[in-house]
Amino acid sequence: MKLNKIALALVAVAAAPLAANAGVTISPLLLGYHYTGEAHDEQREILKTGKNLYVNADGNNIDDGTPFIGANGHPNNGGVAKESSLYTGAALGIELTPSTQFQVEYGVSSANGEASEDSADAGVNRFDVEQTMLSGNFLIGTEEFTGYTDSAFKPYVLVGAGQSKIKVENQETYTKTGETNPTTAGTEVAESKDTIGNLGLGAMYRINDALSLRGEARAIHNFDNNWWEGMALAGLEVVLGGHLAPTVAVPPMQEPVIDTTPVVVVESDLDSDGDGVPDSIDACPGTPMNVVVDERGCPVPVDITDELKMELRVFFDNDKSTIKSQYQPEIAKVAEKMREYPNSTARIEGHASKTGPSARYNQRLSEARAVAVKSMLTNEFGIAPNRISTVGYGYDQPIAPNDTEEGRAMNRRVYAIITGDKTMTVEQTKDMVVQ
Repeated sequence: MKLNKIALALVAVAAAPLAANAGVTISPLLLGYHYTGEAHDEQREILKTGKNLYVNADGNNIDDGTPFIGANGHPNNGGVAKESSLYTGAALGIELTPSTQFQVEYGVSSANGEASEDSADAGVNRFDVEQTMLSGNFLIGTEEFTGYTDSAFKPYVLVGAGQSKIKVENQETYTKTGETNPTTAGTEVAESKDTIGNLGLGAMYRINDALSLRGEARAIHNFDNNWWEGMALAGLEVVLGGHLAPTVAVPPMQEPVIDTTPVVVVESDLDSDGDGVPDSIDACPGTPMNVVVDERGCPVPVDITDELKMELRVFFDNDKSTIKSQYQPEIAKVAEKMREYPNSTARIEGHASKTGPSARYNQRLSEARAVAVKSMLTNEFGIAPNRISTVGYGYDQPIAPNDTEEGRAMNRRVYAIITGDKTMTVEQTKDMVVQ
């Protein structure tokens, strides 16, 4: 358990410089059941416990090459196998795509050792066994193959590899006459350091943009000694900076169709609309003077891009995340613009004043305010959830002093930035050509 606490600290330190980037994941605690029963015969063959299990009259270890004989005359020529036990671990990862990530996981499972029949008959059957595992795993979401959806349930396949280290210590040390000598208890008697492969199935359930519940069943193969272990685990995953947004495919631009019909010009023809094309061949008579035309006298279309950038501010009552009715028309305007600009996205930031019982409480309150605005846009106005991202800053980014009521009222807010663009086809004018 001490090593597991060190691993959790390392995960926290490694995640600190990445916290500003989207797609960084932390599973601070993974709990599971580590099943090793199918591997017992192979483990006993590898984890031999035939030395340093007995002492002389002075309490010193004896390793003279002869097998240990217990008090009842049975030799200890067998090994030891680790019993199934609780697994605790932690993981740090980064999202490679919106549904796939790579994780580094460290975990520990400690248990009593199950001795062989010969060892038990010799009286040597009390061991402590600790197994530590460090592995790198790919969590490949099924949405990579079926397409991204708004469902909170995210199945995945786990594939990875790493290293397993098993250490065996005896709880009691014996003399040649079969008596115990506690002075040298805790001596390491066997160790195995092996390459492992991980294969599993699991699923994430996204509670919100930052938190997901995780459940998984995993098979572990020891390549060096050719045995299998099993594991079922569950945990909570935290996402720093929000999940990666799915990419939106943009259709390629169409090549303009150029009319190659030959033009016959009659010099005596009139040009009634003054577009430079005689009336006899002018397919679009009456063209306005400022419009650019082609050889047929028709307006030349041109694509222009109109960019959208708007802001939204919503203020809340103290210790509340309920949107007041006076701000609902403003949110409706944002929804209208997002429908007008289909590729637009919104980033919603939640903030709090420094009046709550703790920084953690204010952090959750700021996140709830941002989620409230997102929920109104999605539930009441039909905006797709994957076009909206939310983040909470607690009281870390005030816009006014927190020592006055007016300042605190200004800090209890949501600030959103909506950006996007759309392409429109219009008639090209001579003003555009000059520009």
